[in-house]
Amino acid sequence: MQSLHKAKNIEITYDAVTKIMICNWIGFQNKESIVASGAVILDLVKKKGITKVLNDNTNVTGPWQEAAEWTAKEWFPAMIAGGLKHFAWIFSSNIFAEMSAKKAMPASDVIKSFGSYREASDWLMKQN
Repeated sequence: MQSLHKAKNIEITYDAVTKIMICNWIGFQNKESIVASGAVILDLVKKKGITKVLNDNTNVTGPWQEAAEWTAKEWFPAMIAGGLKHFAWIFSSNIFAEMSAKKAMPASDVIKSFGSYREASDWLMKQN
């Protein structure tokens, strides 16, 4: 596992065997932290030709709805244009964080939500 980026609110790693980039979001998020980290993720997807992302919100606490519309309408289209083909999203067990994630998730064949890391990882590994 290769570390690509580490900050207070997110750790990004890459598994060269499965070709999956893992984004582990940590703690309370706000629009500033999400937009800044989203820019890092988008840059990595473009520069490294990454097509599969496992977005782990298991450790997210609290709501972040102020960034939900930006995520759905700006970030995801930019990610898909940048080469993203499969995005597995593990929702937080925190009800407010989950509500924000559901609001931010656009209808798309590229993006799928999961309740566990194993389910998300298994789905990504089956994708071409």
